[in-house]
Amino acid sequence: MINEDRVKELYAIAQYEGTQEQKNRQMGQYFRDDYVWKELFKSFFLGSIAYAILIVFWGLANSSKLGAIMNGDSITILIITVILTYIAFMLVYMLVTYFCASKRYAMGRKELKRYSAHLKKVNQMYRREEKLKK
Repeated sequence: MINEDRVKELYAIAQYEGTQEQKNRQMGQYFRDDYVWKELFKSFFLGSIAYAILIVFWGLANSSKLGAIMNGDSITILIITVILTYIAFMLVYMLVTYFCASKRYAMGRKELKRYSAHLKKVNQMYRREEKLKK
């Protein structure tokens, strides 16, 4: 005889394992702060690479202006501007990363708790069935 409640719980477990298990696995392996710092660390390097690419494209697009700046005394102004825009870019990028990683972690933990609740329910159903058989 098929237990409908158990089938529903097993379906919920299978659905989670098929779609969200890989995505939420890290939330079970890390504490919140560790996960967020790991994401910030990755974002620092990726943001620096992205900024360097943006500067290269800007330099290619404005090569005539850049050549004029290199010949004049305003090279220090250009360097200071690039450094200040890098700092501003990275602050915004890291802030966005912090909020996104925190939210992603909170949602992933919530999904893991639901998954765990389904597993506990199925385990209890199997225990009750075993007791009834004896």
